[in-house]
Amino acid sequence: MKLGYWLTALGALGGLSGQAQVRGGYEITGQDPALAGQAVYLLSALRPNRDQSWPRLDSARADASGHFVLRGQVPAPDVYYLRVGQQQSMLPVPLANRQEHLTAQVTKSRSTAGPGYLLRTAGSTETELLRAFEPHSMLRITPAKAGSKELLTVQRTLRRHADSYLAPYLAFYYLRMQPSARPQLDSLTQRFEREQPDSPYLGRLRELHAAAQTLAIGAEAPDFTLPSNGGTPLALSSLRGKYVLVDFWASWCKPCRAENPNVLAAYQKYQHRGSGFTVLSVSLDEKLADWQRAVAQDALPWPQVVDETGVRGRTGRLYNIVGIPATFLLDPQGRIVATELRGNALGRELAQRLR
Repeated sequence: MKLGYWLTALGALGGLSGQAQVRGGYEITGQDPALAGQAVYLLSALRPNRDQSWPRLDSARADASGHFVLRGQVPAPDVYYLRVGQQQSMLPVPLANRQEHLTAQVTKSRSTAGPGYLLRTAGSTETELLRAFEPHSMLRITPAKAGSKELLTVQRTLRRHADSYLAPYLAFYYLRMQPSARPQLDSLTQRFEREQPDSPYLGRLRELHAAAQTLAIGAEAPDFTLPSNGGTPLALSSLRGKYVLVDFWASWCKPCRAENPNVLAAYQKYQHRGSGFTVLSVSLDEKLADWQRAVAQDALPWPQVVDETGVRGRTGRLYNIVGIPATFLLDPQGRIVATELRGNALGRELAQRLR
């Protein structure tokens, strides 16, 4: 459904949520025969590490007709998640830590893990605002062209709803990968500091602001030392003298694995041109065996290092990694000259610099 429809409906739904308030906090109800006998979980807003289970805040078992009710309070206004049974797929549900009644409708899961069911909620201004952003989900993982219609739509919508507790969440996830939106993101961060100082996303937005200066084009890339595939420590600065692609990836990241052939083709073509070109692959795998197996399977000949603390570890924070793959091209002096080079973009960039 088009964005305009959802935004038109926001005011009306604000009235509905006021009429349907429930004493004691949130109430989420749903009924569908597909849910009969199944457990329904409300999961924490905090995303766990890959080897940890997602913390559960509430649960209910649907009756024979598929009816269930979840009631309770959440720690703070945030985006939580609903999951049916033990399936991997889940859907976000914004809860404001106030009295509200939401209804959940069953939709079929598209997960490759197998058939399942997702619970899409409605009944509050926030649920419809979150749904209005769904068509623009690619902005969460890849940069868009400056001035693109999609990015401008998201930016306008954020400005209109900057007073919502959802705004810091939306600003973080939808603008963090958008260099052209940096001025608005910084401006929103300053506003959130004044108006929503307790938002759980404010700290991350501050980190984005700080990292934007450290990782700007022309800045010297932050140095780090990590263990190589053979166990020997390897420093990024030891590769100076060549163009270096710092490539953050992991064995479990399908887009990363799909990108490896493109990087390999660029490496084979440009490694001996001009001042030379190499790659430093920085794995964020938390299991060494998975990392080493993927390196062998993808036949990656360049230097490999690993940070077993994962995406949220020291190296990931140093480079403000919010999603992978993530790449930084450094010149022979160690300065950042380009970022997010994927597909043919890496070859085009190297062709201009290495003749």
